[in-house]
Amino acid sequence: MSGLSFALLFALLLLVSNANAATESGRINRYVVAVSANNGGAGRPVLRYAESDARSFAKVLKEMGGVLPQNVILVKEPSVVALQKEFANLDAKILQDKASNGRDEVLVYYSGHADEKGLRLGEETYAWKDLRNRIDALSADVKIAVIDACGSGAITRVKGGKAVPAFMVDQSSDMKGYAFITSSTQDESSQESDKLKGSFFTHSLVSGLRGAGDLSSDGKVTLSEAYQFAFNETLQKTETTLGGAQHPSRDMNLAGTGDVVMTDLRATSAGLDLDENVSGRLYIRDENDELVAELNKKLGRAMSLGLPAGNYTVKLQQKADYMGVSVALKNGKREKISIVDFKSVAAEQTVSRGDVGRNRNCSSGDSIACSLDSLDHNGKFRTTFNFVDVENNPRKGLQIGFFVARTEDYMLGSQVSLIANVAKREMHGLQATTIANVARDHFEGAQLSSVVNYAGSLDGVQLSTALNVTKDKSSGVQIGIVNVAVDTLDGVQVSSGVNYAKYTDFQITAGVNAAVSSSVQVVAGINYATNSDVQVAAGINAAHENDHVQVGVINYATTEKGRQWGIINICGECEKSPVGIINIVGNGVWNVTPYINEMGALGGSVHLGTAYFYTNLEWAAFFKKGHVFKDFEKFYEHGIGIGTQFGKYGSHWELEYTFFNVYNKFGTDKDDWKSGYHHRGRVGYTYQVLPGFGLSVGGSLNLTSVGYLNKLLLKPLGDYHDDFCSKKHRSRWWPGFYAGLTIGRF
Repeated sequence: MSGLSFALLFALLLLVSNANAATESGRINRYVVAVSANNGGAGRPVLRYAESDARSFAKVLKEMGGVLPQNVILVKEPSVVALQKEFANLDAKILQDKASNGRDEVLVYYSGHADEKGLRLGEETYAWKDLRNRIDALSADVKIAVIDACGSGAITRVKGGKAVPAFMVDQSSDMKGYAFITSSTQDESSQESDKLKGSFFTHSLVSGLRGAGDLSSDGKVTLSEAYQFAFNETLQKTETTLGGAQHPSRDMNLAGTGDVVMTDLRATSAGLDLDENVSGRLYIRDENDELVAELNKKLGRAMSLGLPAGNYTVKLQQKADYMGVSVALKNGKREKISIVDFKSVAAEQTVSRGDVGRNRNCSSGDSIACSLDSLDHNGKFRTTFNFVDVENNPRKGLQIGFFVARTEDYMLGSQVSLIANVAKREMHGLQATTIANVARDHFEGAQLSSVVNYAGSLDGVQLSTALNVTKDKSSGVQIGIVNVAVDTLDGVQVSSGVNYAKYTDFQITAGVNAAVSSSVQVVAGINYATNSDVQVAAGINAAHENDHVQVGVINYATTEKGRQWGIINICGECEKSPVGIINIVGNGVWNVTPYINEMGALGGSVHLGTAYFYTNLEWAAFFKKGHVFKDFEKFYEHGIGIGTQFGKYGSHWELEYTFFNVYNKFGTDKDDWKSGYHHRGRVGYTYQVLPGFGLSVGGSLNLTSVGYLNKLLLKPLGDYHDDFCSKKHRSRWWPGFYAGLTIGRF
């Protein structure tokens, strides 16, 4: 080997050796301890999302922060002793795994209750000073603590930390020391949201770690970048909530040459790239509709996000415009979306109901929901009593006014007074008074009064002895003499007088029900609806369009898709045959047939209904024998029956049964006349000569009985009949015929 070749080989070996040494010296062992405590002890509300926040923080660091699964420690609802034991176990693990080269980093995350004294672990308190000293004593080169709890800024005050605007540190990567980051200052509340299903701060921090905080666009999110993003986002989301603005704080003492890289976007198996032409507020939800990331994207700057493989929906909000796109992320591949990929979508529950006045907003867009959620979790329950009790600020508790109780802002709780309760904005709870309850905006709960209840919109119950009014959309129950819902009532209206709703599901009254659109109306008087599904009345049902059924004495519908059951049924257009005594159907059967029959009778029948089912109303007088068309017998008959044309209009066959009462003489005095009975079944055919005019003929089978008479009055002119007796009742039967002219619709 020549001297030149030997020199090159030696240089190559030296280069490889130096590279290996550099790699070994740059190795980072990272550990995560994620602690959650929903229970803060007696007198404190149980949190809902502390555990899920801890899991989210640990998950993003495991996926993108180089934390091995065996180095993730999740601690739920610990006592002080239990948490100290976890720190001791972690210390032992760090010492066991410690390499001669490289750096050990510990990230401690806590989500739960806290106050000015320390972490609230159930009924115990882990003092801020003790907690800080224990974290400082961990056998790691870098200790980072992230504390998402009320008053958590107190831990930074132990050594002079303070709330500061977002900061940047531009150093290299070799460092030692500590960093404490908190979700709020010492005197502030840290808030969680039902809409986010987590806390504002942790949600913002995790979004930043997934790539939204990569301000330098180098594919890495440093501790400084993550804090900067979380600070700005948390402040923006909370500055208009009822809990007040949150100012994340920090205390850092990292000595060396660099900033800590928290996450690396290249570490994920899948990812989402946002083109530089995308701008606006972005909401990214997974296939379970969980909000996994949220950010403001500026125009002209591309952005990459690290996400697990799966199906996602990306919503983009630009002022009042809403757009969306669905994307499937696969392992080993990054998907890029541009502004042209978004399609316009309807705004989901992102705008508030009505005018919210003070323009409170939140990341979910529903400012009322976020404000009430914040008030519920962070407001203090108060009870006040005055002759006229007025509250100008958001209120949680009991408001008692000897004469009047009034609140000008959001209210969670109860108002009780002798004369009137007034809630000018959104209220959830109870209003109870002897005269009037007024909720000018949306009301959820119960209004109880002896005179008047009014709600701009209602989800709940209104109970009064006089008048209940809800102006807009409603869900619940109205009980009173008069109930009025001028928009939508999804529940029940019950009254002894009048129910009125523009749209309603169920109305019950002894008087009048009226609705533009109704599902069910039940009344002892009158039901009226422009559109209805079911109407039941002991009186009158009226609907412009009815879909299912009307049951009443009188039923009327312009268009009837269901069936009418009543004494009198009237519909302009029926899809099904009504059932009643008088059925008047515009598109059905309505005709009159004068006829003569085998008894020498001159009669007339009226058919009302449809070709499938009609009622027959009939009357007949009888010529004296030998005096046809000249003189009539004293007896006569009238009856009612049912029949069918077998669904055929125009020329048709028909089958019919009619029951008659036979009277022995004309008269109106019941003592002057008695009746017998006549049963008749017949089969006939009507031939349509012209539209509205036909010839009818047919045969019949007749049975007559004495009834309350002392003899049988009816018989055919030819005396072809058969008499028989049954239990002292004389009867007679015979076959017959008829012929007539039919005029009308048939």
